[in-house]
Amino acid sequence: MTNDPHQPPEKSAELRHRAEKRLKSQTPEMDSPYSPAQTQRLLHELQVHQIELEIQNEELRESRAQVEAGLERYTDLYDFAPIGYLTLSINGVIREINLPGARLLGLERSRLMGSRFRTFVSEDNRSIFDSWLKKVFATQAKQICVVSLVRAGQLPLTVEIEAMLSLDGKEGRAVVMDITTRKALEEQLRQAQKMEVVGQLAGGVAHDFNNILAAMLLNLEILQMKHQSPAKAQASLHDLEALAKRAASLTRQLLLFSRRQAMQPEQLKINSALANLLKMLERLLGEDITCLWLPSTRELWVEADAAMLDQAVMNLCLNARDAMPKGGTLTLETSLAEFNAESAAQTHPDSRPGWFVCLRISDTGCGMDADVLKHLFEPFFTTKAIGKGTGLGLASVYGIMHQHKGWINVESIVEQGTSFRLYLPLSTKAEAAHAASPRIFSSKGQNETILLVEDEDALRSISSQALALFGYRVLSAANSQEALKLWAHHQDTIDLVLTDMRMPKGISGLELAEKLWKIKPSLKVVIMSGYSAEIVRNSEANNIRYTFLPKPFDLKVLAETVRQSFD
Repeated sequence: MTNDPHQPPEKSAELRHRAEKRLKSQTPEMDSPYSPAQTQRLLHELQVHQIELEIQNEELRESRAQVEAGLERYTDLYDFAPIGYLTLSINGVIREINLPGARLLGLERSRLMGSRFRTFVSEDNRSIFDSWLKKVFATQAKQICVVSLVRAGQLPLTVEIEAMLSLDGKEGRAVVMDITTRKALEEQLRQAQKMEVVGQLAGGVAHDFNNILAAMLLNLEILQMKHQSPAKAQASLHDLEALAKRAASLTRQLLLFSRRQAMQPEQLKINSALANLLKMLERLLGEDITCLWLPSTRELWVEADAAMLDQAVMNLCLNARDAMPKGGTLTLETSLAEFNAESAAQTHPDSRPGWFVCLRISDTGCGMDADVLKHLFEPFFTTKAIGKGTGLGLASVYGIMHQHKGWINVESIVEQGTSFRLYLPLSTKAEAAHAASPRIFSSKGQNETILLVEDEDALRSISSQALALFGYRVLSAANSQEALKLWAHHQDTIDLVLTDMRMPKGISGLELAEKLWKIKPSLKVVIMSGYSAEIVRNSEANNIRYTFLPKPFDLKVLAETVRQSFD
């Protein structure tokens, strides 16, 4: 008798007892040619064989139960897996497919058997699929392809198919995974990275352009102040000044896009802020556009730069007006939105869990196609006719939202309209901070000495002339090294340093100021830059106090900023 190590001893004893009892009941009493001892031995052997058979039958029953349980587990794993499994012939015919795979293809499993997988692949991806299938049956290596599936009455899916050839070389065993959401997130990430690079380029262009514009504005204003030009030229000078200021406005939008324009955040009731803006918007939109204002019933607070927020809303509303040349409806709506980890991951690369204020601006205009939406926030991209738009409006909105740690979602359908959703973090502060009343300063100098440090020749020259006109003595240097040489000879008479933030030869305006402060702590410092965000970051990091002069500037701003530092 074979002993099963897995069989409990109590069960083995019970089986032997039952077998012996059954054998005795089935053995008839008869005369036997064998002696009683021989008969007893034969009966014992029969009993042993009977018991062994019973035990073997029990083992077979248990093995069958284990096989059936294993088959049930395999069926569960196969049919209820989170991904699709299928078997393909060399011609791409589906020989076997699990339930998730059938759901991906949008048909019942029974209807898919014998079908060609290729028929579910979008036409523009079929060559990719055909090439992949050939590689599967030409090599033992794992092959992967990504294709789009087209399903009747359902949205298309992007799937990744991974397959290997079976050991007998007759079938391809494949795994199909839905990667539609992943591909969308990857595309959003690529777009965000591209926008970051473009933003850096835009910021660099704006920095150089600001120096040129500052020199132009100062020259134009000095010409007008001195009345050196004929009366007929005054109108032209005025026009040039207006154009230069318009160009300066464009550079500010570039800086907003590149997030190099510093914010001046305050606590805002967004409904109140937008209600005030709407009064001006209604005049700009025209009578043929109906403006609907749907404020949230709850007062929503945000921490934002009021001017930046107004500019973002204004840009979107003016774009909506241009999209409705024959009139239509513009809707502004505020609401409260909450995102959890899952919904945030599906919304936007910049989204995150928490509470946000949603500002929706929608129109009933011409809408945009998918190709336009891909480039929507790129600087200088515009669908308007030449001379009708700069292509910076939406780029600056993009920059403003990033600076406010928010994001934008856009939905648009051609000939039906467009909807922008701007998400801003909900402020948890109880009440708004009151803005301090602006101080008024005299702009005239009192013969103080200013050390001017500016690497742009034209701007340095005209700034020196302008400061001299306001009653200051000026020493000028093209970089920090020249400034230090002048300082060595005139430090006792220098009252203020007016320096650019970014300069050649590795020493910035802040670093120069720190060197001079160590020698003369009472020294006044004014730092110029087109990158106000850069100035704010450095001052917060180093706890430095000085007066900031944003580029480009005009005569009035230059004079008032210098005087403010003195006073």
